[in-house]
Amino acid sequence: MGSSSVILDDFKMSLGYAGGDELGTDFGANLAAGTSLSPVFSGATVSAADNGNGRVVFQLDTPFEYTGGNLLIDFSFADISGSMYVWSWDAGGSAILTANGTAASTGSAYSFPPVIVIKGE
Repeated sequence: MGSSSVILDDFKMSLGYAGGDELGTDFGANLAAGTSLSPVFSGATVSAADNGNGRVVFQLDTPFEYTGGNLLIDFSFADISGSMYVWSWDAGGSAILTANGTAASTGSAYSFPPVIVIKGE
């Protein structure tokens, strides 16, 4: 992911576990049974900029212990100004879902997930 002077208002990032290998258009139904999304980062106004390596880096506010399996990542924001690009590939199955919030009853599923690097300690 990269950007040039992107400002995200009311930005939130949450992580959780997906219940399967392919996403459906009902966001809530994609969570693994008995799990929920865990908020890991938020900011009223967040500036996202390329770190010089074609990546935007967020230092998480709250740690998330990844124990394996399919990770579900939720990015949400109220408004964006500037431009942003995301590298992606065709996964051959629905691997990314866009919706108007996690409570949305429907969304759009796509086969081209963005390249996201998640690095832990």
